Amino acid sequence: MRARVRKSGDAGFSLVELMVALGVFGLLMTLVVSLVISTVRGLNDQRAGMENSRVASTSMNELTRVIRAGTEIPVYGVADNDPVFVYAGAERLVLNAFIDAGTAADPPPVRVEFARNAANELVETRWYAYHVHTTYWAFNATSAFSRTVARSLLPVDAAVPVFTYWDKNESQLVPPAGGTLTTAQIRNVASVKVTLRVQTDGSGRVAPVMIQNEVGMPNLGIARVEVD
Repeated sequence: MRARVRKSGDAGFSLVELMVALGVFGLLMTLVVSLVISTVRGLNDQRAGMENSRVASTSMNELTRVIRAGTEIPVYGVADNDPVFVYAGAERLVLNAFIDAGTAADPPPVRVEFARNAANELVETRWYAYHVHTTYWAFNATSAFSRTVARSLLPVDAAVPVFTYWDKNESQLVPPAGGTLTTAQIRNVASVKVTLRVQTDGSGRVAPVMIQNEVGMPNLGIARVEVD
């Protein structure tokens, strides 16, 4: 007796249908993975951009605060005060300032250095002062501490230095390459323009952040701060 095979619509997928289904599934998976990667990359880029801005703005706040507090220092037996700046270069600045004095009745000045190091970090170093000749001040030869105030600066660019110096007529005072302004030039400094270019992201997808402040010194009768 011969059995008859019944035809049915539920016999399963043909090979062609299976291949088409697998192709569609693979395409959908590719789209999903691409979407996830794009989303994660976008979030990482956004985070890197925010980090650039955070580092630049936090560092600029500290630089502005210290430079605004710059002051001349009277010298015993000498008619002229020591100028605000001890060193005024393109990538390094040393100045005397009255900061963080709290409620002290006789607050001492502080000598502060901001300098770029080989790792493209901006490092702040401080020296404390002590009394000489009763009411005058001198600074310790040994620094009290150092700390990094800005990381991930873009490499040195002679066309965009960290520090530029300006007189009361807004004429620029330019230090020699790798050097400082002369004492005569330093006495004419009315403001300092600080430029910070920060890139914390190494992927190359996120643009660096640049912040500029032009900071005057109220102790010299110059109080302007201009932000670009």
